[in-house]
Amino acid sequence: MRAGDEDRDRTVTLMREAYAEGRLTNDEFQQRMAQAQESKTYGELAALVSDLPVRPPTPDSVAVPTPAPAPSSSVAVPEPDEHGLRNGWLSWVGVSVLVNVIWAASWITNPSDPPYYWPIWVMGPWGAAMVIGTINRQKR
Repeated sequence: MRAGDEDRDRTVTLMREAYAEGRLTNDEFQQRMAQAQESKTYGELAALVSDLPVRPPTPDSVAVPTPAPAPSSSVAVPEPDEHGLRNGWLSWVGVSVLVNVIWAASWITNPSDPPYYWPIWVMGPWGAAMVIGTINRQKR
C-alpha cells in the first residue's frame, strides 16, 4: 500500500527517537532518513524501523482524515509553508553572498585579470527556481 507524507513523518519521528536513545549511529540515521523521504510504500517504511523496538504505522492504524470545513470569507487562511519559502530565499541570499566573496577573493589575489564570473551558475538557476516557486505560491 502507498504511504503518504504523514506516514513518512511518523517513521522519521521513530528514527529520531531511536537515534536520541543511541539505537542508531549518525551514519545509520542519516542513511535511513534519506531512504524514508524516498519511500513510497508501507513496506519500505517498515523495513527502515524493523530492527527498532517501535513499529511504523500500518494502513489499519492510520486514521482517515475528516474533511475540514470550508473557510468562510471572514476567516484568514494562512499561506501554506510560508516559512519554507522565506527560508529558501534566505538560503539563496546566504549562498549568493558566499560565492561572491569567494569570487572576489580570487580576483583580489590576481587583480590584473578579473576572473570569469562563475557565481552566476550558482545564483541564476537557484534564483530562477525560487522566483517560479514564489509566483506559484502567490497564485494559490
